Amino acid sequence: MSEAAPYLAAMLAPHLDVDDAHIAAIAEHVRPVAYEAGQTIYAHGSVCTDLVLLSEGIVRAYYIHEGRDVNLRLLCAPAAVTAMRSLVTGEPSEEWVEAITPVRGFKANLDRFARSGNGPLGDRLRRVLAEQHYLALERRLHMLQWKSVAERYAYFLAHADPVIVAATPGYHVASYLGVAAETLSRARKASRLDDRQ
Repeated sequence: MSEAAPYLAAMLAPHLDVDDAHIAAIAEHVRPVAYEAGQTIYAHGSVCTDLVLLSEGIVRAYYIHEGRDVNLRLLCAPAAVTAMRSLVTGEPSEEWVEAITPVRGFKANLDRFARSGNGPLGDRLRRVLAEQHYLALERRLHMLQWKSVAERYAYFLAHADPVIVAATPGYHVASYLGVAAETLSRARKASRLDDRQ
C-alpha cells in the first residue's frame, strides 16, 4: 500500500534498519483505519492479534479498578498501539484501548505478516514493540514512586509528548498520574506548573 509506505519508513527508521523492500513487505499487510473520540480500539476480554500505527490522534490504554478507569499509557502519533499483553501471550486482553481524540492510522496484523514469509522481520518488530512498551511502563513507574502529586505532574510535563500534554483532558491525565482529578487540579493551582484549566 503506497499510502502507508512513507509513514512506515519514518516510524520504523529510529528503531530498525529497514530498507525499501522491508517497508514494501510491511505495507502490503496494513490498511487505513480511523476511530472517533471515545471509540474502543481494543476491548477488554478480546484476543489481540494486530496493532494500529497512529498517524494522528491520542489514545489511552486503561483498566477498571473499583469502578474507576486507571490509565496505563497515553500515546500519540507516531506510535504503535496494541493490547500488548494479549498480543504477546495470545490470551484475552485485561485492558481496553480507546481513542481520546479522533484517530487515524494503519492497522497491521503481525501474525499474518510473519506467516507470509517475513518471520525474522516480524520477530524484530515484536521485539521493538516490547522494548517501547517496557520503557513507557518504566517511565510511569518512575513517575509514581515516591513523588508527590505536584512532582508527578511536573514529571509528566517534562517527559510526555507535547501533543499529549496539550490535548489530553485533565481527568485522563489525573488517572494516568494515579490521583483524583480534583487532587490534580488543586496541586496544579498550588504549584502553578502551567496555565491549563
